[in-house]
Amino acid sequence: MNKDPKLLEALNVIEIGQHIAAPFASKLLADLGANVIKIEPIEGDIARQIGPFPNDITNIEKSGLFLSLNTSKLGITLDFDNEEHIKHLYTLLETTDVLIEDQSYQLNSNFKFDYDKLTKMFPKLIITTITPFGLTGPYKDYKANDLILFHMSSYAHIIASSVEDPNQEPPIRAGGHQSEFVSGLSAATATMISVFSQLQTTQGTHIDISKLESITMMPQGPLADAAFSKKRQSRKASDRKVGAIVAMLPTIDGYITISPREDHQWEAWLKIIGNPEWSLKPEYDTRKARQTNWVDLEKLLSEWTCTRKKEDIYRACQDAHVPAFPVNTAADLYKSKQLNSREFYQKIDHPIAGVLPYTSFPYKLSQATLEIKGPAPTLGQHNKSILNIN
Repeated sequence: MNKDPKLLEALNVIEIGQHIAAPFASKLLADLGANVIKIEPIEGDIARQIGPFPNDITNIEKSGLFLSLNTSKLGITLDFDNEEHIKHLYTLLETTDVLIEDQSYQLNSNFKFDYDKLTKMFPKLIITTITPFGLTGPYKDYKANDLILFHMSSYAHIIASSVEDPNQEPPIRAGGHQSEFVSGLSAATATMISVFSQLQTTQGTHIDISKLESITMMPQGPLADAAFSKKRQSRKASDRKVGAIVAMLPTIDGYITISPREDHQWEAWLKIIGNPEWSLKPEYDTRKARQTNWVDLEKLLSEWTCTRKKEDIYRACQDAHVPAFPVNTAADLYKSKQLNSREFYQKIDHPIAGVLPYTSFPYKLSQATLEIKGPAPTLGQHNKSILNIN
C-alpha cells in the first residue's frame, strides 16, 4: 500500500471564505493533499470569534470551529482596500487552479469580484462562488443565514414533532449548520468535476453554488409528494398517523430509542424488561391498543429504562432483534469502538491550541493511507513566506 498517495498535490487552491461553507469546501481538498492558501481579512475569519473555546475564553487561535474547518491549509491576510494587496492576490492567481470564495456578497471593502475580468486574466481558473441564493434570480443580492435557508428549503416543516397547536408551536430547524455544510460539500463536488474538465479542455469554469438549492436537495420525499399533489403531512399530533411505536426513553446516562413495532418484537422487548405484570393488561395487548394508550405506556417503559445504561439496553435489544439505538452525544462519539477501530480521529498539534482530536476521512482508499497534513494556520502565519510581508 502506498502510504503517501499525493492525491491532489498538483492542485493549487486559493480560498477567500469565512465561517463554514467555503472553508469546509477547501478543507476537503486540502486534507487530500491540495495546496490551499486561505486568505483572511486583516481581522481574521469570523469563525475565529465564534468558538467553542476552551473554558469559554475567547481566543482567535483556539476556536474549535475554525480549527476543525481549516486543517492542512496555509494562511495569509490581505487588506482588500489596499491596491498593493490586491496585486498580491492577482500574482497568486497566476499559479492557481481553483479559487473558492463566498465573499462576493458580503466582503466589507471596496474590492468587488469581477468574474468577467478574472476569467479574461486567468482563462484556466476555476472559480467556485458560494452565495445564499446564487448569482441570478430575484434574490441574488439578498443575504441569509442558516436559519433562514433551512426554513425556506421546507426542510424544517418535515421535522417530526408532536404538537397540539402548530400556530403556537412552529417548525424548528435541526441543530448545527445544515445549509453551510451541505453547500460546502456541494461546492467541493462541483469543483472536482470542473477540475476533471479542466484537465481535458484546459478551460476554466465559474461555478455558481446556491446554499438554498443545496439544502433544498435534501427533503426529497416531501418534494415528491408536492409533485404528486399529495396533501402535506400535518405536524399536529392528532393528525399524524403513526404506524408503529418509536419511543425515545430516558436512561441513566442519556436516552435510548426503541421501536418494537411488530408483535414478536414487542414480546421480545417485554422479555428484556422482565415481563412486567402491567404488560398483561388489555390496554397494551395489541399494537393499536399500545398506540392508543401511549402516554401511560411511555411512563411505564421509562421507569425501567431510567435505571439502566443506554449501551446495555441497546446491546440487549440487538441480541433480541428489537430495533433500537442509543442517542449518542458528541462526547459519546470519542468513545465509539466502531469509529476508533477505523481510526476516524486524528490527533493534531496546533502551536497555540495544542494537541486535539480531529475527525478525519469518512472513507477509506485501498491504495493509500489518508492523513490530515497539519493544523489550521494562525492568523497571518504565512504572510512572510508567501507574500514577503509582515
